[in-house]
Amino acid sequence: MLKFFVLSAMMAVLICAPMSQAKTPDGRTPAEETVCDELEGALYGLCVAFCEAMDCDYSDHMASDRACERVLTNFMKHSPEAFPPCMDFDNDGGDEPGEPGGEGDEGDEGGEGGEGGEEENPNPPDEPES
Repeated sequence: MLKFFVLSAMMAVLICAPMSQAKTPDGRTPAEETVCDELEGALYGLCVAFCEAMDCDYSDHMASDRACERVLTNFMKHSPEAFPPCMDFDNDGGDEPGEPGGEGDEGDEGGEGGEGGEEENPNPPDEPES
């Protein structure tokens, strides 16, 4: 009888463990994330879908590229001047996020390096490189 109980307990642990470990590509479930908390209405829902549930701002997202594009398109319809807050273009973290073009967000306050267009040609023809 004790063998049956131990075996049953081990089976329960093995079956339930993977389900409790299920996370999104960024390692955090949507309930743990707060990136969209300042948005309201449709923008909040679309942000949660894009940034938290589908993790579309990561290259290894679980959703299809088409699904991410559709949610981003809908977000942009409701807020044409802004991207979802998880698409932070000013961090120097490398490949993430992979959307669109990696240029600075116009809604940023502060920031380093001035305006984005000033650094396109670091060596103008009149000035020799030092």
